[in-house]
Amino acid sequence: MMEAFGPGTATAPYERYYASGHYDRRYPRPNPRVLRFILSALPPAGHVIDFGCGSGRYLLALRDRVAVAAGYDICAAALERLQLSAARLGCADHLLAVGPDPAELDRHVARHGRADVVLCLFGVLSHIESAAARAEALRRMTALLRPGSGRLILSVPNRHRRFRSEQRAQGAADGEIRYVRQLRDMALPMSYKLFDLDSLRTELARAGLQIETLRAESLVPETLVANSPVMRTFDRLTTPLLPAGLGYGILAVARPAALASA
Repeated sequence: MMEAFGPGTATAPYERYYASGHYDRRYPRPNPRVLRFILSALPPAGHVIDFGCGSGRYLLALRDRVAVAAGYDICAAALERLQLSAARLGCADHLLAVGPDPAELDRHVARHGRADVVLCLFGVLSHIESAAARAEALRRMTALLRPGSGRLILSVPNRHRRFRSEQRAQGAADGEIRYVRQLRDMALPMSYKLFDLDSLRTELARAGLQIETLRAESLVPETLVANSPVMRTFDRLTTPLLPAGLGYGILAVARPAALASA
Protein backbone atom coordinates (compact mmCIF):
# COMPACT_ATOMS: atom_id res chain seq x y z
CA MET A 1 0.00 0.00 0.00
CA MET A 2 2.95 2.34 0.23
CA GLU A 3 5.79 2.85 -2.23
CA ALA A 4 4.56 0.25 -4.71
CA PHE A 5 1.52 -1.95 -4.43
CA GLY A 6 3.40 -5.20 -4.68
CA PRO A 7 6.06 -7.41 -3.07
CA GLY A 8 8.65 -5.55 -1.01
CA THR A 9 6.20 -2.88 0.09
CA ALA A 10 6.44 -1.80 3.73
CA THR A 11 3.37 -3.68 4.86
CA ALA A 12 4.17 -4.17 8.55
CA PRO A 13 1.78 -1.45 9.85
CA TYR A 14 -1.08 -2.90 7.80
CA GLU A 15 -0.33 -6.46 8.88
CA ARG A 16 -0.62 -5.35 12.51
CA TYR A 17 -3.71 -3.25 11.79
CA TYR A 18 -5.64 -6.16 10.23
CA ALA A 19 -4.27 -9.02 12.33
CA SER A 20 -5.25 -7.20 15.52
CA GLY A 21 -8.85 -6.79 14.35
CA HIS A 22 -8.63 -3.02 14.86
CA TYR A 23 -9.52 -2.26 11.26
CA ASP A 24 -12.66 -4.38 11.31
CA ARG A 25 -13.78 -2.85 14.60
CA ARG A 26 -13.19 0.65 13.26
CA TYR A 27 -14.93 -0.04 9.92
CA PRO A 28 -17.34 -2.96 10.48
CA ARG A 29 -19.51 -2.37 7.39
CA PRO A 30 -19.44 -0.56 4.05
CA ASN A 31 -20.90 2.84 3.38
CA PRO A 32 -24.41 1.92 2.14
CA ARG A 33 -24.54 4.81 -0.35
CA VAL A 34 -21.25 3.74 -1.91
CA LEU A 35 -22.42 0.14 -1.97
CA ARG A 36 -25.60 1.11 -3.85
CA PHE A 37 -23.48 3.15 -6.26
CA ILE A 38 -21.30 0.10 -6.99
CA LEU A 39 -24.34 -2.11 -7.49
CA SER A 40 -25.77 0.34 -10.01
CA ALA A 41 -22.61 -0.08 -12.12
CA LEU A 42 -22.52 -3.88 -12.01
CA PRO A 43 -24.32 -5.91 -14.69
CA PRO A 44 -26.22 -9.06 -13.66
CA ALA A 45 -23.84 -11.91 -12.85
CA GLY A 46 -20.96 -9.46 -13.10
CA HIS A 47 -17.29 -9.72 -12.22
CA VAL A 48 -15.74 -7.33 -9.71
CA ILE A 49 -12.15 -6.95 -8.54
CA ASP A 50 -11.40 -4.95 -5.40
CA PHE A 51 -7.85 -3.58 -5.62
CA GLY A 52 -6.69 -3.07 -2.05
CA CYS A 53 -9.62 -5.01 -0.64
CA GLY A 54 -8.40 -5.23 2.94
CA SER A 55 -10.54 -7.73 4.86
CA GLY A 56 -13.31 -7.36 2.27
CA ARG A 57 -16.04 -5.19 3.76
CA TYR A 58 -17.30 -4.22 0.29
CA LEU A 59 -16.68 -7.56 -1.42
CA LEU A 60 -18.52 -9.49 1.26
CA ALA A 61 -21.52 -7.19 0.87
CA LEU A 62 -21.48 -7.84 -2.91
CA ARG A 63 -21.20 -11.62 -2.64
CA ASP A 64 -24.81 -12.41 -3.65
CA ARG A 65 -24.88 -9.92 -6.53
CA VAL A 66 -21.93 -11.08 -8.64
CA ALA A 67 -20.78 -14.24 -10.37
CA VAL A 68 -17.11 -13.66 -9.51
CA ALA A 69 -15.58 -11.37 -6.90
CA ALA A 70 -11.85 -11.10 -6.29
CA GLY A 71 -10.07 -9.14 -3.60
CA TYR A 72 -6.42 -8.21 -4.14
CA ASP A 73 -4.21 -6.93 -1.36
CA ILE A 74 -0.54 -6.96 -0.45
CA CYS A 75 -1.42 -7.54 3.21
CA ALA A 76 -1.49 -11.26 4.00
CA ALA A 77 -3.35 -10.74 7.29
CA ALA A 78 -6.15 -8.89 5.47
CA LEU A 79 -6.47 -11.63 2.85
CA GLU A 80 -6.60 -14.28 5.57
CA ARG A 81 -9.48 -12.47 7.25
CA LEU A 82 -11.27 -12.21 3.89
CA GLN A 83 -10.85 -15.93 3.25
CA LEU A 84 -12.17 -16.82 6.71
CA SER A 85 -15.22 -14.59 6.24
CA ALA A 86 -15.93 -15.99 2.77
CA ALA A 87 -15.73 -19.56 4.10
CA ARG A 88 -18.00 -18.72 7.04
CA LEU A 89 -20.59 -17.17 4.70
CA GLY A 90 -20.40 -20.05 2.22
CA CYS A 91 -19.21 -17.98 -0.74
CA ALA A 92 -15.56 -19.03 -1.00
CA ASP A 93 -16.26 -20.63 -4.39
CA HIS A 94 -16.81 -17.27 -6.08
CA LEU A 95 -15.30 -14.74 -3.63
CA LEU A 96 -11.59 -15.16 -4.11
CA ALA A 97 -8.62 -13.72 -2.20
CA VAL A 98 -5.83 -12.77 -4.61
CA GLY A 99 -2.33 -11.81 -3.56
CA PRO A 100 -0.12 -10.69 -2.01
CA ASP A 101 1.89 -11.36 -5.17
CA PRO A 102 0.49 -9.02 -7.89
CA ALA A 103 1.16 -11.75 -10.47
CA GLU A 104 -1.87 -13.50 -8.99
CA LEU A 105 -4.01 -10.76 -10.54
CA ASP A 106 -2.79 -11.78 -13.99
CA ARG A 107 -3.55 -15.42 -13.22
CA HIS A 108 -7.02 -14.49 -11.99
CA VAL A 109 -7.78 -12.58 -15.21
CA ALA A 110 -6.43 -15.44 -17.33
CA ARG A 111 -8.85 -17.79 -15.54
CA HIS A 112 -11.94 -15.60 -15.17
CA GLY A 113 -11.59 -12.82 -17.74
CA ARG A 114 -11.47 -9.08 -17.13
CA ALA A 115 -13.74 -7.34 -14.66
CA ASP A 116 -16.86 -5.29 -15.23
CA VAL A 117 -15.92 -3.11 -12.27
CA VAL A 118 -12.63 -2.57 -10.48
CA LEU A 119 -12.84 -0.96 -7.05
CA CYS A 120 -10.13 1.08 -5.35
CA LEU A 121 -11.92 2.50 -2.33
CA PHE A 122 -11.43 4.44 0.85
CA GLY A 123 -7.98 5.85 0.27
CA VAL A 124 -6.16 2.75 -1.00
CA LEU A 125 -4.63 4.89 -3.75
CA SER A 126 -3.61 7.46 -1.15
CA HIS A 127 -1.45 4.98 0.76
CA ILE A 128 0.84 4.56 -2.27
CA GLU A 129 3.58 7.07 -1.64
CA SER A 130 4.92 8.28 -4.98
CA ALA A 131 3.04 9.68 -7.96
CA ALA A 132 4.89 7.26 -10.25
CA ALA A 133 3.85 4.26 -8.14
CA ARG A 134 0.24 5.48 -8.03
CA ALA A 135 0.23 5.84 -11.81
CA GLU A 136 1.59 2.31 -12.18
CA ALA A 137 -1.11 0.97 -9.83
CA LEU A 138 -3.80 2.79 -11.81
CA ARG A 139 -2.47 1.39 -15.08
CA ARG A 140 -2.56 -2.09 -13.57
CA MET A 141 -6.18 -1.52 -12.51
CA THR A 142 -7.04 -0.31 -16.03
CA ALA A 143 -5.60 -3.50 -17.50
CA LEU A 144 -8.05 -5.49 -15.35
CA LEU A 145 -11.11 -3.83 -16.91
CA ARG A 146 -13.33 -5.43 -19.53
CA PRO A 147 -12.62 -3.61 -22.81
CA GLY A 148 -15.28 -1.04 -23.70
CA SER A 149 -17.61 -1.45 -20.75
CA GLY A 150 -15.35 -1.83 -17.72
CA ARG A 151 -15.21 0.98 -15.17
CA LEU A 152 -12.96 1.90 -12.25
CA ILE A 153 -14.73 3.15 -9.12
CA LEU A 154 -12.39 4.77 -6.63
CA SER A 155 -12.49 7.09 -3.66
CA VAL A 156 -9.78 9.28 -2.18
CA PRO A 157 -9.54 11.58 0.87
CA ASN A 158 -10.38 15.23 0.32
CA ARG A 159 -7.46 17.47 1.28
CA HIS A 160 -9.88 20.26 2.19
CA ARG A 161 -11.55 18.05 4.80
CA ARG A 162 -8.81 15.71 6.05
CA PHE A 163 -5.63 16.18 8.09
CA ARG A 164 -5.58 19.95 7.68
CA SER A 165 -3.39 20.58 10.72
CA GLU A 166 -0.90 17.93 9.52
CA GLN A 167 -0.79 19.56 6.10
CA ARG A 168 -0.01 22.93 7.66
CA ALA A 169 2.58 21.54 10.06
CA GLN A 170 4.35 19.54 7.34
CA GLY A 171 4.07 22.23 4.66
CA ALA A 172 2.36 19.69 2.43
CA ALA A 173 1.52 21.86 -0.56
CA ASP A 174 1.13 18.71 -2.67
CA GLY A 175 -1.08 16.94 -0.12
CA GLU A 176 1.58 14.34 0.77
CA ILE A 177 1.69 13.80 4.54
CA ARG A 178 2.81 11.31 7.16
CA TYR A 179 0.80 10.61 10.26
CA VAL A 180 0.43 8.11 13.09
CA ARG A 181 -2.73 6.05 13.55
CA GLN A 182 -2.94 5.75 17.31
CA LEU A 183 -4.80 2.65 18.44
CA ARG A 184 -5.35 1.33 21.92
CA ASP A 185 -2.22 -0.80 22.06
CA MET A 186 -0.19 0.31 19.06
CA ALA A 187 0.90 3.31 17.02
CA LEU A 188 0.96 2.79 13.26
CA PRO A 189 3.03 5.20 11.14
CA MET A 190 1.40 5.79 7.77
CA SER A 191 1.76 7.96 4.69
CA TYR A 192 -1.13 9.56 2.85
CA LYS A 193 -1.73 11.45 -0.37
CA LEU A 194 -4.63 13.89 0.01
CA PHE A 195 -6.48 14.96 -3.13
CA ASP A 196 -8.64 17.76 -4.44
CA LEU A 197 -10.66 17.55 -7.64
CA ASP A 198 -7.88 18.92 -9.84
CA SER A 199 -5.13 16.68 -8.48
CA LEU A 200 -7.38 13.63 -8.82
CA ARG A 201 -8.12 14.47 -12.46
CA THR A 202 -4.42 15.02 -13.09
CA GLU A 203 -3.27 11.72 -11.60
CA LEU A 204 -5.95 9.75 -13.40
CA ALA A 205 -5.14 11.46 -16.71
CA ARG A 206 -1.45 10.58 -16.30
CA ALA A 207 -2.49 6.94 -16.00
CA GLY A 208 -4.66 7.14 -19.13
CA LEU A 209 -8.00 7.44 -17.34
CA GLN A 210 -10.80 9.95 -17.74
CA ILE A 211 -13.36 10.73 -15.06
CA GLU A 212 -16.99 10.14 -15.97
CA THR A 213 -18.59 10.94 -12.59
CA LEU A 214 -17.51 12.79 -9.46
CA ARG A 215 -19.46 12.71 -6.21
CA ALA A 216 -18.99 13.30 -2.51
CA GLU A 217 -18.29 9.97 -0.81
CA SER A 218 -19.78 11.12 2.49
CA LEU A 219 -20.35 14.23 4.55
CA VAL A 220 -19.18 12.77 7.88
CA PRO A 221 -16.12 10.64 8.71
CA GLU A 222 -16.23 7.02 7.64
CA THR A 223 -16.04 5.74 11.22
CA LEU A 224 -19.38 7.42 11.94
CA VAL A 225 -21.00 6.02 8.80
CA ALA A 226 -19.69 2.56 9.64
CA ASN A 227 -20.69 2.51 13.30
CA SER A 228 -23.69 4.77 13.91
CA PRO A 229 -27.17 4.08 12.47
CA VAL A 230 -28.17 7.67 13.20
CA MET A 231 -25.17 9.07 11.34
CA ARG A 232 -25.71 6.68 8.43
CA THR A 233 -29.22 8.03 8.04
CA PHE A 234 -27.99 11.61 8.34
CA ASP A 235 -25.26 10.98 5.78
CA ARG A 236 -27.67 9.26 3.39
CA LEU A 237 -29.97 12.29 3.43
CA THR A 238 -27.33 15.02 3.22
CA THR A 239 -24.49 13.71 1.04
CA PRO A 240 -26.49 13.77 -2.24
CA LEU A 241 -26.81 17.54 -1.76
CA LEU A 242 -23.07 18.00 -1.29
CA PRO A 243 -20.73 19.06 -4.12
CA ALA A 244 -17.98 16.53 -4.78
CA GLY A 245 -15.32 18.98 -3.67
CA LEU A 246 -16.81 19.26 -0.18
CA GLY A 247 -17.11 15.55 0.62
CA TYR A 248 -15.10 13.90 3.37
CA GLY A 249 -13.90 11.75 0.51
CA ILE A 250 -14.21 12.10 -3.27
CA LEU A 251 -15.91 9.26 -5.16
CA ALA A 252 -15.16 8.89 -8.87
CA VAL A 253 -15.99 6.65 -11.81
CA ALA A 254 -13.28 6.53 -14.47
CA ARG A 255 -12.75 4.80 -17.81
CA PRO A 256 -9.77 4.46 -20.15
CA ALA A 257 -9.35 7.79 -21.92
CA ALA A 258 -9.21 6.05 -25.31
CA LEU A 259 -12.90 5.21 -24.94
CA ALA A 260 -13.79 8.88 -24.73
CA SER A 261 -12.28 9.62 -28.14
CA ALA A 262 -13.46 6.43 -29.80
